Amino acid sequence: MGPLLYDCGFAREIYALEDGAQIKRCMQCGACAVSCASRQEMEPSPRGLFSLIRAGRKEDVLNANTFWVCTSCCACRVRCPRGIDILGVMHELQYYYLKSGHGTGSRAVFHRTFWQELRSRGRIGEAGVMLRCWLKEGALTRAVLMSLEMKGTGLNLLRHRRLSLFPRKIKGLTGLNRIIDKAMAQQGYRE
Repeated sequence: MGPLLYDCGFAREIYALEDGAQIKRCMQCGACAVSCASRQEMEPSPRGLFSLIRAGRKEDVLNANTFWVCTSCCACRVRCPRGIDILGVMHELQYYYLKSGHGTGSRAVFHRTFWQELRSRGRIGEAGVMLRCWLKEGALTRAVLMSLEMKGTGLNLLRHRRLSLFPRKIKGLTGLNRIIDKAMAQQGYRE
């Protein structure tokens, strides 16, 4: 095990984000982790992530899957005794990750692909998102193998009309994209 890397300016960078200063209010009670439906998939829990931020462990934070696994259900926010907008913090951390140059991994590819799908159709077609992700990662062979591996699930979803291979565009797609552009401009985000 190598030396522990501590970036003393990292916590200040995160606190400077719109919702980042709320992390200071966390009392490490664990209510967020207990109420999270995705807690088994998160490494570390939100409170653990906040501890890493406070400790200046930049690489550990950026390698965590916590802010990518968050489903935006708001259960943590409702249960937080300090009223921390944990969902807002998770979204800020996603943006920080992409902005900081780490935006080349599979998580960043998925994030960008998701937004491209939303902007091009106004809705999310799961098959389209996954195919685009695999193709962007340059994994055509992997795409074919993964598709074959999940064929049972896919056929079941198709049979119950829960999956569409060719999702249609929504009416008013141009208006939706204007709304997204305006919201992103107000927050200072760029795709």
